[in-house]
Amino acid sequence: MPLSDARARPRRSPGWHLATITGVPVLLARSWLIIALAITVLFGPQVARVDPGVGTFGAYGVALLYAVLLLLSVLVHELAHAVTAAGFSMSPTQIVLTLWGGHTSFDRDAPGPWASFVVSAAGPVSNVALAAALYWGLGGATLPPVAQLLLLAVVLSNAFVGVTNALPGLPLDGGRMLEALVWALTGDRDRATVVAALVGRVVAIAVPVLAAVFLLRDGSLRADVLTLAWSALVGALLWTSAGGELAYARARRRASAADVAPLVVACVVVPASTPLADLDPATPTAADGVRPVVLVDDTGRPVGVLDPAAAASVPPARRGAAPASAAALSVAPGAVIAVSTSGRELFDLVPRLPPEPWVVVSDDGARVLGLLRSIDVAAAMSSRPARGAGRRAGSGAPRT
Repeated sequence: MPLSDARARPRRSPGWHLATITGVPVLLARSWLIIALAITVLFGPQVARVDPGVGTFGAYGVALLYAVLLLLSVLVHELAHAVTAAGFSMSPTQIVLTLWGGHTSFDRDAPGPWASFVVSAAGPVSNVALAAALYWGLGGATLPPVAQLLLLAVVLSNAFVGVTNALPGLPLDGGRMLEALVWALTGDRDRATVVAALVGRVVAIAVPVLAAVFLLRDGSLRADVLTLAWSALVGALLWTSAGGELAYARARRRASAADVAPLVVACVVVPASTPLADLDPATPTAADGVRPVVLVDDTGRPVGVLDPAAAASVPPARRGAAPASAAALSVAPGAVIAVSTSGRELFDLVPRLPPEPWVVVSDDGARVLGLLRSIDVAAAMSSRPARGAGRRAGSGAPRT
């Protein structure tokens, strides 16, 4: 067994797997239980007031059902993003339903501002359309009081989610739409992200301020403390997320200094079946020490990187028969990088790379050139580019 398999640590899942829809896994974040509990506790008494005959347990059961229906509304929102993105060759990889709503991950970013705008708009539009369909389709029906309350709550919730998500500030969908518009006008994705994130911070301040104004508009102090606290929490979340977008844009601009080619650590390439004893003589060295040894299969594809510590632990009597692959760290699928990869492309690629080792190959994949180390990538991306160095017009960094 390769050492990388033995040492591998399973990554913590972002939530429970609910279903797979058209090949896309849908996960429920554990944090959703918090909002489900809050909705059940707060909505239950309202149900009991509308129809005392349902009883206490029945009222809270209906409230929990409302939380589930709201979750399904969020799923509709995220599926709208996913389906629309697929039309622009952006394959959705995962949908996660969370405390604050949800998010959808893709294998690549929008290829241009138009695609980004349309994909972002699809979510809010789906919720508004769902609210309208429920209102006009079922609004005229004669329903029991509890069912009528539940329907009205779902309609208003979808309308609220659609409208608030369309507000023009990151991280909201409306912020993505604003980002796309500025991107189209300026040709600079980073500048567009900064503008949309700054507007997002304005929205973050406006949410609790406007809530306080509306609640205190009669001049009294009979404001809903819970609503004020909730709006302040939402504002704080938006402020923090907008700050993250600002940091992301700045890091993306600095990434131009992290092209792969200058960061390659030269290596020695040997067949994976090479006995360890054959690697014992003096290994070619680079200026900064012993070169790493990359193992390739019969087709020349990199399959592992020799682990010096593991190799040294093999007894001398066994070194003649033990292949180098027995003391190697496996090269995971997706850990092979073309040497011409630019800093912006690498910035997008790094979050999706499997754990090291990362192997650099020629653009045609025929030759192994060396290794790429995360510590070197981080150092290069943390340095600021020379003044005047900017991104190409219309280029973008993929995100999820």
